[in-house]
Amino acid sequence: MIRKAWTVAFSLALVTLLAPTSSSEEFYPSETPYWVDCSSGFRNTDCVESVEFSDPMAEKRDANGQLDYASIVWKKTVPSTNPKFGYKKTSYDLSEFTNDPTKFCDSVPPNLNGSRGVYLHDACYTASGLLPDGKDLIFRLMISGSGSSFEIYQWVDQGVKRTWDRADGWSAQTVPDGSTWRITLKSNAIAANAGTITANMKNPLITFGKSSDGVALTYIQGTVYPNQYGCQVPGRAFDPSADPRVTCAIQDTYAETASTGFSIYLSPYIYQFEKLKGYPAGGIFVTGPTGSLGQVQYDQEQGQITVPMYGPHFLFDRKTLNKGWMEVSIKGEVIRRAFNLEPSQAGQVAKVEISYAQGQSDVATYNSRYLKDLDVFEIRAYNFGFSSPTLSIKMPPVKKASGSAATGKSNNRASITCVKGKVQKVVTGKAPKCPKGYSIKR
Repeated sequence: MIRKAWTVAFSLALVTLLAPTSSSEEFYPSETPYWVDCSSGFRNTDCVESVEFSDPMAEKRDANGQLDYASIVWKKTVPSTNPKFGYKKTSYDLSEFTNDPTKFCDSVPPNLNGSRGVYLHDACYTASGLLPDGKDLIFRLMISGSGSSFEIYQWVDQGVKRTWDRADGWSAQTVPDGSTWRITLKSNAIAANAGTITANMKNPLITFGKSSDGVALTYIQGTVYPNQYGCQVPGRAFDPSADPRVTCAIQDTYAETASTGFSIYLSPYIYQFEKLKGYPAGGIFVTGPTGSLGQVQYDQEQGQITVPMYGPHFLFDRKTLNKGWMEVSIKGEVIRRAFNLEPSQAGQVAKVEISYAQGQSDVATYNSRYLKDLDVFEIRAYNFGFSSPTLSIKMPPVKKASGSAATGKSNNRASITCVKGKVQKVVTGKAPKCPKGYSIKR
């Protein structure tokens, strides 16, 4: 189903996010600030079970270009241990490291001593032959949980070399456009507390399973299109502390930075999603360009999800318009319980709208589909512009009938007793009649 709308709204209502409490509950406990690969042997839970990529030659897509998940053939990346990583080590000396760009696993990483403490990757990962020239793609992971948030970043060391040159001389190396990835996390805490998810991946999907030793596995997958974001104002120095909603609203902004791989954020059903407690894990998965998603908001009564977005008008080259997209994956059981609506029928009522603070509107194309085998409803919008659009998905909930109507019974129904010899039979209906051979009992 393909439609066009002058404003972009997704049919799951979102409301203002409630402020977090002063002391946030720890939903994703870990022994160290950053998670490690399970194969490292440091721990066998709360770790990365695997990272896989799809064989692009095996993938099939429908008429709308949407990926057929059953066609995916997964290939595992190979983790290589970083010999300079120290488990629970709290500080590193820069003199210990080389700046040799070919030694990815033991070179100085980004954010060696970051705001959350020391970050030194325990391993780097090789995706054999994934690059367009047949060479290997090499990346690292930064995975951490703190309070109610859980974040997963893929940092590419050897990938597709871009011409996205920044003023400070940085150029991006990224995963190939349209490459599909799956990360598997081994953790009971993740499987229990992954409520809503945001990411920069198209074809978003989250599923769950069990490891051979009984620990829960969470599979998060999607297709990555590295993008340019961050609003640079012409003639000004970039201010990372500035409110992007304000900065991006300034005319003729252009991209300041770019993503290199996937970025994923998990949150429990808390704050404005509190009403979804007890619903299936990973019930709402919202994706869009990295660095462009604002606070996802949800309104159960109105049946709406609202996603504020922001981004530069132009890409790095200051002349190519930056076009946005948004994809949402919703578990079927969430739609049934939250909206009293069968997910197979959701596409008939779901609408996508895009609006701008300046009162402008934009043409956006969107489509939807229900995947029966996965019991997942997907809706996707694309081809809208920036600076600060608000996207809404609206699926007005079906009002439940009350009283006798809710049970399928009517106050107009009546019962009579019919007799045939010694046999009695009760007949109920709006105008009950005795069957042939029976007479009504007087």
